[in-house]
Amino acid sequence: MKKGKSLMLLRMLTVVSALALCTTACNDDDEQKGVPFDASQPVVAESFAPTTGPLATQVILRGSNFGTDVSQIHVFFNDKEAPVLGSSGDHILVLAPRLPGRYLDDGTVDNHCRITVHVADKTVTFADFFDYQIQTNVTTLVGGDKSATNYPVGGEDLATVQFNKEISIPIVCDSKKNIYFTMDTESDLNSNNPNVVYCINEESGKIRVVERGITGFLTTPYICYDQVRDRCCRFHSNMGGELYYYDRENDFSPMLWFSYSQYKNDVRTIKDAEGNDVDNPDWSPEILIEGLNALACKHMFVTRPSDGFWYGRIDQGYFVSINPNTHEMRNISGYYEPNTPNKGSGIGFATKNGECDGMAFDPADDTKLYFTNTSTNSVWLYDFETRRLSVYAGSSSGSAGFMDGQRTQALFDTPRQLCIDKDRNMYIADANNHCIRKIVMATGFVSTVAGQPRQPGYENGTGETALFDTPVGIAVDNDGIIYVGDSRNRAIRRVAIE
Repeated sequence: MKKGKSLMLLRMLTVVSALALCTTACNDDDEQKGVPFDASQPVVAESFAPTTGPLATQVILRGSNFGTDVSQIHVFFNDKEAPVLGSSGDHILVLAPRLPGRYLDDGTVDNHCRITVHVADKTVTFADFFDYQIQTNVTTLVGGDKSATNYPVGGEDLATVQFNKEISIPIVCDSKKNIYFTMDTESDLNSNNPNVVYCINEESGKIRVVERGITGFLTTPYICYDQVRDRCCRFHSNMGGELYYYDRENDFSPMLWFSYSQYKNDVRTIKDAEGNDVDNPDWSPEILIEGLNALACKHMFVTRPSDGFWYGRIDQGYFVSINPNTHEMRNISGYYEPNTPNKGSGIGFATKNGECDGMAFDPADDTKLYFTNTSTNSVWLYDFETRRLSVYAGSSSGSAGFMDGQRTQALFDTPRQLCIDKDRNMYIADANNHCIRKIVMATGFVSTVAGQPRQPGYENGTGETALFDTPVGIAVDNDGIIYVGDSRNRAIRRVAIE
């Protein structure tokens, strides 16, 4: 937590320094009030300094007829708008925006940025480029001591918290930057506190216990994010059909949302008013999931923005939907067998084997659903419109390994949770490669943003020097900050790509 506070303090000092420079710039030549914008004259761009730097670099733009009304001045580094801190008419002070580079066709990033100034209805572009420097920093929010024997009971400072067990299942980050994760703090089922759901918040600097003492026969509590309703939900991996959510407005209290059950209506025909056999409009073509399969291996659900339904891949590869209004779970995998369209046994959605700990809809098109499969070492894509299922990234034969490059040539080893940011960058916790991988969805290029391939360990630092040990959970907030459930390091790590 100390590192997080230091980073925020550094950014505040950066802004204060920038404002001081702006005051100096605006007072050049004793022009205390500056030179107003003249709509009859062109806006002129002359030069800027410095010409290179990372996020929040203070850049002074020199020229003429910028005006002094910052509400009329908009500055862009390529397509990313930069904060305008002040203008004297012939100087503008801005801060370099986050990640303004352009993706090239081969998936690499061109960080040479054109700076464009818009004043009212006039536009001008500087002749020179600004060279943006990407910085990836890995820090620890909480945990990191593998020798710890105790677990937090709630209310402790993040800087002091350690865990006695691994963080071995998916994590959640909501819109308020609350990070949720579960832990089996005591393996003894007879204990009064075997499973705990924790919540941490970097701004508050505290850890909260949102639910404790969660028990169940042969089951583990899992959590997922309901992006439609912006809340963290909890369910049992095996047994039970209850869905809970944590109510932020009620001190994060666990609230039973609903209990789901399977839907089936196998009456194919009914009688009409005249006694004739007609198709039953309520007939269910879905195949009932038999026995315990309907209740087993539920590791991840995701909500689809366009319909608000939950979707998940469960035991034996069944693909299911849950209607939160009717509380019905339907087996829809029978429609989507890759080799038997519109029919089939209902199993084998991306093979019968393997676990799915990561699932996300494309933020630009929710007819596209992406999910991981640990047995095939790949990321899969399901298209709701075409009903086609395909390997999106990784080996089509299930081979494990490590390789960056185009998504169809890239290799993963036991990919677990995945998440997608608002810029359509996909991040994957590549567990057995001990790395955080990134897919630029616009180009399909796979790269490693943090961690050293095949080298487990615990180290903070840059993306190239940092070490993870079996990262399992991953989530991203609205500002693009990535949070990692670093399983065997018993830690929640923070990855900032800026």
